[in-house]
Amino acid sequence: MTEASLVGTEFTSISVAEFFYRNRQMVGFGNPTQAVYSTIRELVENSLDACEDAKILPEINVIIRRESSDLLLIEVSDNGPGMPYQFVPEAFGKVLFGSKYGLRHKRGTFGLGVTMAVLYGQLTTNYPATIITKHGQGEANEFRLLVDIKNNTPIIEYSGPNSSHSIGTKVTLKIRGDLKRSKLRITEYLRLTSVSTPHAQITLLIDDNPPIQFGRYSKMIPTPPRISRPHPRSADIELLHHLISNNNSMTLKAFLVDTFQKCGTKTATRFLHFLSLNPNRTTESLTRDEIVRISNALRNYNGFDKPESQCLSPIGKDSLMEALNRLYPSASIKYEIRGPFEWNGHPTILEGAVVITDSTPAENPSLIRFANKVPLLYDASDDVLTLAMKRINWNRYGVDTNSQVLLFVNLCSTRIPYREAGKQSIAAIPAIQSEAELLFKTLGRAIKRESSSIRRSKRNARKMREFSKYFRLIARYGALLASVETTPDTSKLVESLFEVK
Repeated sequence: MTEASLVGTEFTSISVAEFFYRNRQMVGFGNPTQAVYSTIRELVENSLDACEDAKILPEINVIIRRESSDLLLIEVSDNGPGMPYQFVPEAFGKVLFGSKYGLRHKRGTFGLGVTMAVLYGQLTTNYPATIITKHGQGEANEFRLLVDIKNNTPIIEYSGPNSSHSIGTKVTLKIRGDLKRSKLRITEYLRLTSVSTPHAQITLLIDDNPPIQFGRYSKMIPTPPRISRPHPRSADIELLHHLISNNNSMTLKAFLVDTFQKCGTKTATRFLHFLSLNPNRTTESLTRDEIVRISNALRNYNGFDKPESQCLSPIGKDSLMEALNRLYPSASIKYEIRGPFEWNGHPTILEGAVVITDSTPAENPSLIRFANKVPLLYDASDDVLTLAMKRINWNRYGVDTNSQVLLFVNLCSTRIPYREAGKQSIAAIPAIQSEAELLFKTLGRAIKRESSSIRRSKRNARKMREFSKYFRLIARYGALLASVETTPDTSKLVESLFEVK
């Protein structure tokens, strides 16, 4: 483009809110069906995180009412600790504002989804969102607000006390959407959420239909994950710039020790010696080239231990098995876990369970994906877990059409590499794909063992039926020959023959 062609051209910028308003399909609000599902999902995830942070067993109510063919009233309420009132307007009315930027496991990632639900309702109905929350002592507070798209700020239409609300937070939105097409997705999402969060109780009420209950399958509240410091291998150039700007008067040695995990005094000294840098230099004296050099060295230096995993909260074997046993009472279920491992310095755990049922499979095996306990129902084809599963030769593990094999896999990390802001598909990160393939192979071996056991049990059961038939005949005719009136019971003999306990 030449300088002459730019004459008269006007350069402008837009706010973050306006960008996502124009590109709302990127965050799951591109069509009326997905918008209803995304609205429910974002509100339920916020409620679950709030309750778990406060160590409260979640009780969440989801109400959807049709006011006309496509005008929906959506209400999600919980029994959580409520929100500090001063943060409510920006939490619901400002894009990329939230409490989920610390380095620990969280369902939400961007501080984006709930505001997009408010924005979508505003764009399609021109109704404000209503938020009623009770935090601490005293009366609850009610807010009615919209989003100023141009400036990415909340517009507060009303703020005041609400004496009728006694616990938690209730969010009410009006949106235009396709409930008929989204209903199955919403139901499936809540069903799977009860698997990944078995200590939650969720109730869904649609119009005047009978309420649908999901969970609670366990009363064990997971330990809230700790916020951790960044690991040195996660320090790209931009992060390092940011950390240095917040600590620009520290010595290099003190900066490394105080800023990063797994970097004590001895490790920091060895690292700086490796780079031939004076440990007593201040961070503000670093040149641009030196910052780049330090960043590259941090990400490639082998002297750092693996990241700590206390910032993660996987579903766990007991909780996942409890939920799956309740949903599939006659199935065979096995659990496996990989990790903690890391990708780019981010601690990560992969856990999975295989469920083998007698149902006729539509496809075998079927993969059910989760990321930080959130069910992923869209965009499965390019997901790293799907790609890893397709690389496995399942025939060698005895997966056939005689029984259905379900694979429940949860990726747990301080940073989920979503392919898009809509959080429906995980990017193909080599470290994650490699660990996922190893997890699937371990589950495959469990399938093979269990399939052999099931076939053996079926074969023995068939033989038992045949032997029982013949033993009854032998006992009957033996009793006649011996002139005994009562035919002996042969069941214990058959059981002992097959060692059935």
